Amino acid sequence: MAAIKLDENVPDSFGQTLSQSGHDVALARDEELAGAADERLLAVATSENRVLISLDRHFTNILQHAPETSAGIAVVRLHRQTLPAMRRAAMALGNLLSREIANGRLFVLDESRLRIWPRP
Repeated sequence: MAAIKLDENVPDSFGQTLSQSGHDVALARDEELAGAADERLLAVATSENRVLISLDRHFTNILQHAPETSAGIAVVRLHRQTLPAMRRAAMALGNLLSREIANGRLFVLDESRLRIWPRP
């Protein structure tokens, strides 16, 4: 199972779904990282060997936030962020992180597809 850091913009229910799947989930806002710069949040997640999960599309910029130097980055990009849609995304991401190595990779998940960089 993966160790995960949830950005403050990710709903608690998303983290609860991941925790129920057996993942170790830490919330950025519980660690006084609410409002922290993206670079700091990613650095803390990396130092703790946690996959950073965010709704912030800035983390998809591999030149600005290099996945290869991180413990992994996952960005959820849903057009409609309803509770059922977020639950489905959390379950899909939880399953993915149970079977894939996240270290050094970027995962971008939306309603219809999953993109992985670098490609497996």
